[in-house]
Amino acid sequence: MSNVIVIKKLMFFFLIFMINICQGQVCKDFHKSENCYVYTPLDREYKIYNQAKSAQVEIMKPVTYKIILFGGKDYIVGVCAEGNYYRKIHFRIIDGITKTVLYDNKDMGYIESFDFSVDKTKPIEMEVTVLSDDKAAENKNVCVGFQVLYSNTVASN
Repeated sequence: MSNVIVIKKLMFFFLIFMINICQGQVCKDFHKSENCYVYTPLDREYKIYNQAKSAQVEIMKPVTYKIILFGGKDYIVGVCAEGNYYRKIHFRIIDGITKTVLYDNKDMGYIESFDFSVDKTKPIEMEVTVLSDDKAAENKNVCVGFQVLYSNTVASN
């Protein structure tokens, strides 16, 4: 009889553990979903970069994601957050070596994407803060997609 009780307890803890793991994957591939749209020009083909990712972040708390961008490519980097409520996202691109801010969307009305060319391979940091005017939203978590798209650089004349 005690073996049955032990087995039931083990199964209970196993189920609790599995539920916890499944909840941790809520944001998996959010950056690939139709809810995470980044504008791309119609006259160019951009592909999703293998370092694009999704993460669950706390509202009003900055999160930094470090990536390497290879030279000789054009990139579009952007961010998106789940739900209609979380549309104001503060997004900065920082040089990974000098820590110089290369782009800050606060200066551009919080637009959620930015395109640029990279001549030489370089590390960058994407710093994202999901903003909210609602104080009740602070300390809540939301899924964020870090979109990174690339294309071969177009030769100029």
